[in-house]
Amino acid sequence: MPISTSSELFSLVKSLSKAEKRNFKLYANRNHVKGELKFIELFEILDKSDVFDKKQILQELKGLSASKLPNLKRHLYTQILSSLRVITVSKRPNIELRALIDYAYILYDKAFYLEAIKVLEKAKRHAEKYHSYFMHLTILEFEKRIESRHITRSGKDKAYKLIKESTFINNKASNAIRLSNLRTQLHGKYLQSGHCQSIEEQIELQTYFKAALKEVKEKDLGPIEQVYLFQSYVWYNHILLDFKSCLKYAEKWLDLMESKPTLIERDVDLYLRAFHYILSSCFHLRDQEKLNASLIKIEHFRKSKYKRFSELTKIISFQYVHSARLNKIIINGNFQDGQKAISRTLRRIKRYTFKLDAHRILVFYFKIAWIYFGNQNYAKSIFYLNKIINNQLPKLREDLQIYSRLMFLMCHYELSNYDVFKYSIKTFKPYFEKLEYIYPLPKITQATFLKIADAPKSDHKAIMKIALVEIKALQENSFYNVSFTYLDLISWLEAKISNKTLAAVVQQK
Repeated sequence: MPISTSSELFSLVKSLSKAEKRNFKLYANRNHVKGELKFIELFEILDKSDVFDKKQILQELKGLSASKLPNLKRHLYTQILSSLRVITVSKRPNIELRALIDYAYILYDKAFYLEAIKVLEKAKRHAEKYHSYFMHLTILEFEKRIESRHITRSGKDKAYKLIKESTFINNKASNAIRLSNLRTQLHGKYLQSGHCQSIEEQIELQTYFKAALKEVKEKDLGPIEQVYLFQSYVWYNHILLDFKSCLKYAEKWLDLMESKPTLIERDVDLYLRAFHYILSSCFHLRDQEKLNASLIKIEHFRKSKYKRFSELTKIISFQYVHSARLNKIIINGNFQDGQKAISRTLRRIKRYTFKLDAHRILVFYFKIAWIYFGNQNYAKSIFYLNKIINNQLPKLREDLQIYSRLMFLMCHYELSNYDVFKYSIKTFKPYFEKLEYIYPLPKITQATFLKIADAPKSDHKAIMKIALVEIKALQENSFYNVSFTYLDLISWLEAKISNKTLAAVVQQK
């Protein structure tokens, strides 16, 4: 198996748990005399190293030339994956299913075609249990090949049954592909354009979504297709900013998977994702009661199943659970409780740094900055805001970049750093102007800060009162209301005007 860089092999070795390393060594030494395997020596060197050092490796691997190292790396990579496959078969239904199909091919090639049919029947029951349509079709095609080439004594109706079953499963697979395409296209649209910004965009999306579902009949869908349908509705309503409907379909998605436990076994990440959209919708709707209940439920599931989670599932569960914990603090205003949650989240970010995309990390930093801001620890807030503002990745969450700059200004205002406050307003102004679009909230806020910068402190409250009226008017427009989810400027202005803390205002609400 070719690998593009040494870092891929090094990262794979470093990702192994103690149990996985032990299993690899047993697997690698199963048919070899100890001391004869160079790839195990390479594994030991990489395991104890902090970085991949080619020169050091060649020094420790006596008798190995530099030209042979690439082949040795490829062999080690393949052996590690093979050993992981052995211990993962029982944990992943799709891998177990592929193994059964592989066994059937091996038996068939040995001319044991009747035995191969028995294994395929077992594989087919497995595919039916976990709604694995594409594997099911592979099994059926293999069965048809055997039936057409050999006398199997399966009865005269066998061929007809196989054709009928293939047609049925093919329709299921077609529906699954159609709905999977739809949810993927909606997700791509959101990543590209975000939420709808106008009535025209709403109408365009509604027209597209209606046309895409024209040939889909919900009553004919199996469980996994229904999950894909509900997932598509979740994304559709999320883009439309209809978080009540988003919550409704996320709950349908979760309920369906819980009513069919094999769906959770098949794809636990998909189950966790349903929780994520319930928790996210509750955050947008400020529904504390449902957010708390759902958070308790996902935390219980995560704790009870954690030992069986794959590394990827552990990372996904971390993202969803820790994000919800921070959201809970943000909407209930108990910012003083944030330190413990933040510390736990930062430890996980450090652990998974190289496996998290930059977008996820920036969102965590923004939430952390807001909690520190609410707890009046403005220096800490600025520290995490700078991580977002100084991020070099182009066009990565421009909305987050806008809100981070506004919060940065709020921090320096709170610290009475008026020189930095004035300088930063001028520094950020070109950034706002060069964007293709600017939401009204940042425009009004920027204009307010410009007035404050040039006014005596005694006039600040009067300026803020005018701004508060303008900003509250934006809440009536659903396209602008989502801005307050990320940056609660209304509560901050109310706190400044009434001489209260931000935490007191949020808790009072």
